[in-house]
Amino acid sequence: MFSLPISAVNKNGLIDIFETLAQFPNIMMMIRSGDYTVDAHSLIGVFSLDINKPIELLLEKEPDDNFKNAIARFTPASVH
Repeated sequence: MFSLPISAVNKNGLIDIFETLAQFPNIMMMIRSGDYTVDAHSLIGVFSLDINKPIELLLEKEPDDNFKNAIARFTPASVH
C-alpha cells in the first residue's frame, strides 16, 4: 500500500480533489481521514471527510508521474 498526504482548504477543495481523482478511474484508491476510510471515487464519501483532520490518499502501488503531477496541488511540497 502506498500513501500520500493530501489536503483541502475547504469543501470546494474536496470537490477539486474528487474531480482530479475521477480522471483516473482505473486506479484503485481510498482516502483516509481519522478513523474513516472512503472510496476516493465516491463523491458522497469524499464530501463526508473532515477537512480539519489530516487526509491521506491510499493507493495499491506508487503512482506514475502523470498521477503525481495531477494531484501535486493537493500534496505538501515535501512530497513532490
